[in-house]
Amino acid sequence: MRKLIKLTAGWIHTSLILAIIIPLLYALCVEDQAAIGPYLYLKCLIILLPIVITDLAAGRCRNLASYLFLCALVFAATGALAWILAGSLHDSVLFWGYFLLLLAETLSVIINRLTARLQKQKDKEAALAADPTYRPFYDILKEPSFPFLIYFGAVYLLAVNFNSPSVCNAALFSSILYAVITFLYQYVCETERYLFLNKRTCNLPSKRIYGIGSGILMIYLLLLMILVLPSLVTISHRHYRDLRELTSDLKIEYPEIMPENDTEHTGEDPMAALLAEYGDAAPAPWWLDYIFYLVSTVVFVFLTIVLIKKVYAVFQDFRAANDENGDIVEELQDTSEDIRKIKISADRRRLSERERIRKKYRRTIRRHRKDRPAVYESPVEIEENAGIAGTEEGVALHMQYELARYGRE
Repeated sequence: MRKLIKLTAGWIHTSLILAIIIPLLYALCVEDQAAIGPYLYLKCLIILLPIVITDLAAGRCRNLASYLFLCALVFAATGALAWILAGSLHDSVLFWGYFLLLLAETLSVIINRLTARLQKQKDKEAALAADPTYRPFYDILKEPSFPFLIYFGAVYLLAVNFNSPSVCNAALFSSILYAVITFLYQYVCETERYLFLNKRTCNLPSKRIYGIGSGILMIYLLLLMILVLPSLVTISHRHYRDLRELTSDLKIEYPEIMPENDTEHTGEDPMAALLAEYGDAAPAPWWLDYIFYLVSTVVFVFLTIVLIKKVYAVFQDFRAANDENGDIVEELQDTSEDIRKIKISADRRRLSERERIRKKYRRTIRRHRKDRPAVYESPVEIEENAGIAGTEEGVALHMQYELARYGRE
């Protein structure tokens, strides 16, 4: 249920943001709002269809080819619906504007879903590698947030100042619905985060925590409805203005253009005179043409190879995220090479004073003793069995080793 709430909130979030773009552009560019019609915003809400289908396809398609095929069908279906719904727009400019803008929004949604799917695989690899610069990918089409309310406020102000009541109403009701959806989405996400962080210390059952959170959420939504009630009541008393009328009254005075003195034309073509003086241009050498063709072929082959590699990498990244059953696949890497590199880097680094003395002690014992010391032998027994106990070298080495082993510095 919580997953369904988050998915639905993301779909409504994207639909509300994209659907109001076309009415806003018409409000800014068309002075006669009656020619647009009152139901343009509802026609733009069909963007919900590609949003839902592409989201489900990006998560369930096994490979990139099936995803692209399904997106092509969605793109064609959206274009057909847009063509039918645009029939009520009698003006040809409005007709093609609605049709092309809706297709552009659909294409942007398809590309965003593909980018998000490919980015998930990179996020998993960065998280497994414990990258300190890792930041989770923020999918703007799935995560509602309160700062987007500023977007609807800006649309409302533009519509008021460009005399568009329909866009004002659309922005107002969209902001109310968006606030409710965002409250619900944030409530589910924050409750899940709280349960994850406190799963070892929290003794309250999850149902009780969700019940308490639901009560607090209802209180917030009730306060929100009380705050927006005056705006709903005063819709008919809204004062509109049109900023385009301020520039329509301005009169531009153009300066008088003075006539130019026409010179007598002799009728002689100046280009013909130049050609007669310098003659025709000499043709380029044949070997220069061959060099040009060779360079062009090399560049074309190089770009083709790079393009093929990029497409192959995209196919691999898209398929690597999930297997045939939809489970996450973790690719196991051979770590022997990494271990060897770490060991080599550790040997090449500069040793500390303690490590240098320990290394010198081991080498000296190995040089004077053929067998390997037992684990229970003390340093004195090791030195006696090596035959260096009591010697000047053995005493100095013993003091250095004991200082490196037990000393603070």
